[in-house]
Amino acid sequence: MTVGTIPLSFSSASAFAVAEMPRSSDLERERRVRFLMVSGRQDDGFWGPVGAMWLSEDRRRGGFLVNPYALWNGSEIARGYRGALARGWQADAIFGYWSDEIWRGSYSVDEDQRAESLWLLAELVNAL
Repeated sequence: MTVGTIPLSFSSASAFAVAEMPRSSDLERERRVRFLMVSGRQDDGFWGPVGAMWLSEDRRRGGFLVNPYALWNGSEIARGYRGALARGWQADAIFGYWSDEIWRGSYSVDEDQRAESLWLLAELVNAL
């Protein structure tokens, strides 16, 4: 992980583990964020939000918040985010990749949006 990134936690060390929600204290610390809402196949087989890719206002921290109705596909994106960090990618580069890529088929990515805090974004992701 890079310094200053909210840790991505998984339910176990298994490659098939699902991502866990960050601690409230971590969510409350991060103020204004940019985000990309990512939609795809949810766990029940229906199309809907799987989570949100976020980036801090200073572009140094980021992550992926998983929708509770899409633990499988959302966790897959979170694992990919963690893997990109391990390969030396920075949060702003990952966000830029997801923002610029033309997604066909498995996922759709909404335009760049803003939230007043990461905690509010997490509430939005959980409510969708």
